[in-house]
Amino acid sequence: MPHTPGRLLSRLPVFLGVCLLAACSTLPRSDRDRAIVEGMAEADIVLLGELHDHAVQHRLRLQWLRELADRAPITIVLEHLDADAQPRLDEARRLQDARVPVGTRARQLAESAGFRFDGWDWTLIGPVVELALERNLPIRAANLSSREAFAIARGQPHALGSAVPTGWTPEVEQRMARAIRDGHCGLLPDAMIPAMVRAQRARDARIAEVVTEVRAGGRRPVLLAGNGHVRTDLGVPLHLRGTVGSAKIFAVGLLEAPVSPDQGSFDAVRITEAQERPDPCESLRKRFGAAK
Repeated sequence: MPHTPGRLLSRLPVFLGVCLLAACSTLPRSDRDRAIVEGMAEADIVLLGELHDHAVQHRLRLQWLRELADRAPITIVLEHLDADAQPRLDEARRLQDARVPVGTRARQLAESAGFRFDGWDWTLIGPVVELALERNLPIRAANLSSREAFAIARGQPHALGSAVPTGWTPEVEQRMARAIRDGHCGLLPDAMIPAMVRAQRARDARIAEVVTEVRAGGRRPVLLAGNGHVRTDLGVPLHLRGTVGSAKIFAVGLLEAPVSPDQGSFDAVRITEAQERPDPCESLRKRFGAAK
């Protein structure tokens, strides 16, 4: 499901492959972006994070996608669409009329695949779908549906309900629980946390399945997802390690300044200025009866 705007599950990375944290601020922006694109070009699997509402981050990532698409056959994998919608997405794309403006066709595809316009910002995601249509790039829907996630959270039988990646330890479990608790402003009842960990882990497992399928088909998957999903210390990369062999994974976090030193890891990061927004915790305070 769409995450609350802000820093939910999006904590500071270990900065690898682009620049050392101490030196990062001295690099010209164009050099940082160029280094990220080079890292993407050298990888077999690319995972690009986001703060879901951050317009600058989405524009940066779209430019990286354009540059990578110029250099390699890629498939765009989207957290923003549920994996079980793939047949509807493919059929709608097959029936499209190329004479219709690309913006209209992109929205039609999203509607056919059940894109939640009330949860995701189409003005930020739409340009990615338009790029895929303009460049004839495959699109893969990757998320676990809300229905499935709720079933897993409630402990109902599901193939992904017990999907635990290699290397999943009590420490990793606690790290994800802490990220979920922090991402919900510390307002979640403790009894809800284990269920949400199961659901988040299952989402990561489903996304990893789709990424693996794309890779097995001979194309380079480029996942677009929230930063929490692409964290190398608890997200999709953990699930991929047991399925993609020696394939090189490159996970990029897109974060806001300021960041803290204990908030997760990626292979590279791009830090942007903070975006002004209403307090994302206010609605949660009201929801959980903790309004001040």
